[in-house]
Amino acid sequence: MTHSVMFHHFHDDFHLPSQGSLSASEFDLMISWLRDRYDILDAQEYIDRFLSQTLKNTDICLSFDDALKCQYDVALPVLRKNNIHAFFFVYSSAFSDKPDFLEIFRYFRTNKFDSVDEFYNYFFDFLIQNDKDEYLSQQNQYSSLGNYSSAFPFYTENDKWFRYLRDQYLGNEKYTNIMLEIISEKSFDINEVKKKLWLGEDELLKIHENGHVVGLHSYSHPTQMSKLTADQQLKEYQQNFTHLSKVLKTSEITSMSHPCGDYNLDTLSLLKEMGIQIGFRSSMSVKEIKSPLEIPREDHANVFKEMKH
Repeated sequence: MTHSVMFHHFHDDFHLPSQGSLSASEFDLMISWLRDRYDILDAQEYIDRFLSQTLKNTDICLSFDDALKCQYDVALPVLRKNNIHAFFFVYSSAFSDKPDFLEIFRYFRTNKFDSVDEFYNYFFDFLIQNDKDEYLSQQNQYSSLGNYSSAFPFYTENDKWFRYLRDQYLGNEKYTNIMLEIISEKSFDINEVKKKLWLGEDELLKIHENGHVVGLHSYSHPTQMSKLTADQQLKEYQQNFTHLSKVLKTSEITSMSHPCGDYNLDTLSLLKEMGIQIGFRSSMSVKEIKSPLEIPREDHANVFKEMKH
């Protein structure tokens, strides 16, 4: 069925390898593998065919989330070589002096520890030391849920438990405070990392001018958009739209992807009112396209796993 393949992290000599990241050669090989099985459409052609209801089951597109510098440095030359124009979904706080901590925390846990599991053990121990009874209570609740994050089969058990604690138990404010405390213990320089992680606005403009489609991804990248009020969600996307319109010098922004694949009916309603024509989820857990704002995406990690079989 028609869908998008979703990408995030890439590595080279400057951008360190991290959980799930691809090299340029691996990305190039993946494009070849996909082309043997699908027709990879340019992003604008995908929009046009979707709106005219002329997409075939073998039509797919490529999409990149989070405005990451590694995408510009590593993935973009490979796209150019293969003559592919993709979607780039951008959250705007990444360009501010107060970016969301999501990517900073990811960089910390994958680069300041010998392995991501070493970080997880450190994080879990931190919570146990603060409130062991509540930690055990959360473990029981987590166990009762069955397969948490089943839409992301490439997650390890530690990945799932960590995400449950972050999103369901702690919430954004508590989680942020805990991470900042751990970062302080490890003498980690956040300001230095900011320079490595994200695109500059000039680079984002170049992506747009080179024929790729830049779309919304909220302002601050909430991990659970559906927990925000309708007004808070509207503010997230209006600020995102205003920023991108200014940088790209156009108000013709008609596409988006849902941060962490999380949204509700309020989200869909406000995006439609804003004139967003096409939107993407973050998994294939629901394969049918329920609305133009709910197109499924396959994570590249699943594609990479299939390639190896």
